Amino acid sequence: MRAVAFDKFGDPSVLRLTELADPIPGDAEALLEVRSAGVNHVDLDIREGLSRFDFQFPHVLGIEAAGDVVAIGPGVNESLIGARVALYYIKTCGHCWYCIAGRDNLCEQRQLFGEHIRGTYAEKIVVPASNCLPLPKTVDYDAGAAAVVVFGTAWHALVSTARLRPGETVLIHSVGGGVASAALQVAKLAGARVLATAGSEQKLELAREDGADVTVNYHQENPFEMADEMTKGRGVDVVFDTVGGATSTESLSHMAPNGRLVSIGAHAGEHVDLDLIEVFRRHISVMGSHTQTRAEALEVLGLIGRGTLRPRVHRVFPLDRAAEAHMFLAKREHYGKVVLRVREP
Repeated sequence: MRAVAFDKFGDPSVLRLTELADPIPGDAEALLEVRSAGVNHVDLDIREGLSRFDFQFPHVLGIEAAGDVVAIGPGVNESLIGARVALYYIKTCGHCWYCIAGRDNLCEQRQLFGEHIRGTYAEKIVVPASNCLPLPKTVDYDAGAAAVVVFGTAWHALVSTARLRPGETVLIHSVGGGVASAALQVAKLAGARVLATAGSEQKLELAREDGADVTVNYHQENPFEMADEMTKGRGVDVVFDTVGGATSTESLSHMAPNGRLVSIGAHAGEHVDLDLIEVFRRHISVMGSHTQTRAEALEVLGLIGRGTLRPRVHRVFPLDRAAEAHMFLAKREHYGKVVLRVREP
């Protein structure tokens, strides 16, 4: 089978199209023929050696996929063969305390495809059969590959972790990113008012199409001043932060009492100054949120199938242009997701 792999850290040129042996499903596993694979910023970090994940070279990137089940191993119901599925990207043990409690995203032995083990930049991949989530008939493969990670991550952060309520105000930084743009739709579905920031008018126009109440080009205006104006000085209730660094620090000063800052990324800086007096005097919560549960992934897929949530696919590249896709993503000119078309329909 064809796959894009790399055997050393470096720039996009280390990615190479290669031939790997077809994987064979074992007990309780399924063989997924990948149609589309999502491209994520974490892929860039892993390729550059910044991720601090342990894996073996040659490594295949990719945490997202949609495709068809073409074979199964022992112990799997034959009805799964031929199913259109999206991949739940966390391989779990199924028997630790977290798995039993329904918090399988925190499984003590979890492995993420494309991070710890070989991922989806390949024509075929073996996965646990339980990781094959039914892809609604109304959702094509590109949208399926663009859906689970970003919408599930946003749902877990805003609905399950921050407990976002109708009427609250959410500040979403850098709304053009895949997870941030999904968070906008999730926040509006929850009944919140949304202030979205971006560095281009094109992204802000798309954000308004997705329901943003107020938008700010941070190259031209101060988003925090706009947050104070929008809330009449009370501050925002929730900050959805994929940025980190100084942005996180400044956000804390513009939050309402009982506000929640949810951090899901820190590309602008992993270490920040934290004024604990401001945190405890105003009952501010700083929350970390990384991945979703399997149940949450199924929830968002159902909402996408009904058209309540809508994946934004900005651009599609063929598998053999994965390096170009990485270069495009690094420019941060996209709104929504970048996808690799692994196999044409």
